Amino acid sequence: MVSEMVSVIIPTYKRPEMLKRAIESVLSQSYGNIEIIVVDDNSGDDTGKTVENYGDRINFLKNTRTSGGAETRNRGIGVSNGKYIAFLDDDDVWNSEKIALQVNELETNPDAVLCTCGLRVVYEKSGLQYYNFPGLNNTGFKDMLLNNRVGITSTVMVKRSALDRSGWFDPDLPARQDYDLWIRLSKEGSFRSVNRPLVDYYMHGSKSQISSNIKKYMKANEIIRNKHSEFYEKFNSSELNILKADNFFQYSTIAINNNKRLSALKYILRSIIFKPSLRNIVLIFAYIAGKRSYILIKQIYGKRQKRRYEQI
Repeated sequence: MVSEMVSVIIPTYKRPEMLKRAIESVLSQSYGNIEIIVVDDNSGDDTGKTVENYGDRINFLKNTRTSGGAETRNRGIGVSNGKYIAFLDDDDVWNSEKIALQVNELETNPDAVLCTCGLRVVYEKSGLQYYNFPGLNNTGFKDMLLNNRVGITSTVMVKRSALDRSGWFDPDLPARQDYDLWIRLSKEGSFRSVNRPLVDYYMHGSKSQISSNIKKYMKANEIIRNKHSEFYEKFNSSELNILKADNFFQYSTIAINNNKRLSALKYILRSIIFKPSLRNIVLIFAYIAGKRSYILIKQIYGKRQKRRYEQI
């Protein structure tokens, strides 16, 4: 049987050594029919030389101005040839079976337009890590409006035809461009997940994360709500509370990862007001103790999830 082509799009900006690690993880895939597209967002460093070492195995593009992740990924989509498109950030790494497992999931479920997977979050300085898995059971458009059940771009493979119908990444959003796209894709078909940790998502001191700016995150949430206002207006008070609780939970996570304990406590308390949960009550004590305690709690929960999925 002829395997379908997968286009791997890697946006990069001023991280040539990390980019090399990401590329190597793609070249090590067990799946053979892959094209790699690296788009340099005008780094102005040795990124081009790093990619040149791989010869014609990589299609290399360079932006003439720094455009941001959304436009950079869109440029890669524009030159891609695959039936499926997978995204990989330049500082993340894939398990060698990621593409093969996700292609199999999409090929055996013709109505599916997106496949995500679990990941391992790695804090490079401390060596701490934990597993995280998406909550995709019977997920539909309305579920996606309430929260991001898919995850980050590096975990996702999408069907190109569905991507063209839904529209690509929105460069006008200050953050959450991935979540905005997942919402639109949820109108096009079903979502699937390979519940194994197939991505290493690295947290490091030099990591430039849009999500570290809570104000941008808040603005993005406002824009997304306005985009889909006709649907949000139909939500009842209970559903709106779920949305608000999730937003405040996300802000608390951003704050604690940036060692802002007081801000993290403020946001987790607001999350509890809108939707009380044992998880968030436990996190209050973790936030008081600091980021390390938060990571250790995530470790415990992640290992439980991993064991459960391994038994299925």
